[in-house]
Amino acid sequence: MMPLVPATAIDPALYVTPPRVTVRSGLSLSKMLLRVVPKDAGPGVAVSAKALWIATCELDEKWKASNRTRDVRPLDVRLERLWSVVESSLARYAVLRAHKAMRQFAGALHEELFCDGLGFLELGDLELHAESARRIQLIEDDGLLDGLRDLVGPELVDELHAAHREYGEALGIAEASPDSSPDSGTEAGAETSPDALVADKQLLESLRTVRRAIGSYALQVVAFAGVDPSHAAAARQALAPIDQFRAASRRAAARGDGDGGDGALPENAPDPDDAVPEPSLE
Repeated sequence: MMPLVPATAIDPALYVTPPRVTVRSGLSLSKMLLRVVPKDAGPGVAVSAKALWIATCELDEKWKASNRTRDVRPLDVRLERLWSVVESSLARYAVLRAHKAMRQFAGALHEELFCDGLGFLELGDLELHAESARRIQLIEDDGLLDGLRDLVGPELVDELHAAHREYGEALGIAEASPDSSPDSGTEAGAETSPDALVADKQLLESLRTVRRAIGSYALQVVAFAGVDPSHAAAARQALAPIDQFRAASRRAAARGDGDGGDGALPENAPDPDDAVPEPSLE
C-alpha cells in the first residue's frame, strides 16, 4: 500500500505554533530564521518573510530603546525563591491547631495570593514581573501588608519588595521609589510608572506579533515544501532554527532554568542584540 503522506512531507503541526520565547530568545530565533529564508520559494514565503522582518525590526527597536541588556537571570531566580518562601511560610499555618484566628487569616491570604499555585514562577521575564506586581498591588490594595509581615516576618516581606523592584529595574519596566529600601518597611517595588507600564505592554504586544509572524512564515515554508518534493531540503533548512530552539528549551527546562527554558538559545543562535538581517528573496 502506498503511504498516504510522502516521506519528504513536513508536518505543519510542528512549526505553525512557534516555541514559547522571551523577548531576547524571540529576537534571536527571528534573526536566525531570517538568515536562512529560501530563495525563489514563491510569493507566499517572500511576503511572510518580509512580514517577519518588519515585526522583528519593530521588536528589536523597542528592545534596544528599553536598554534591557542586563542578564536578569540571577534576579529572576531570587524573586522566584522569595515568592516560594512566602507561599510555604503561609501554608505552614494550615497544620497549627492553636491560634485559630491566625490560621484562618494565613489560609485566606494564601488563597488570595496563590489560588493558582506557583505556576506563575515558570513564566517568562515580563510575564513573571507582571504577576509579581499584581500580587504586590493586591497586598497593598487590600490592606494586607501588616498582616503578611506578622505572619512571615518583616525581613522576608522587605526582601521580596526589594527583589521585585530590582527585577523591574533590570527589565527596564519599573522605577525605584527614591525613599524605598529593603529596610524601610514601605512597598518598595510596588511603584511602576505609567509610561513604563505602557512600554511594557507595547513590548509584549510586539513579541506576540513576532510569534504570529513566525507561525505564518513557517506555514508558508511548509506549503512550499508540499508543492514539490525537491523543495523539502530547502524547507527543512529554513525551519531548522525552530527545531534548534525547541531542543535548547527542553534542555534548559530539564536543568531547571528559572524561565522554564523559554529564554534558552542554541549554541549557534544570533545574539539578541545583533542587527536584524533583511532576507534576500531573489
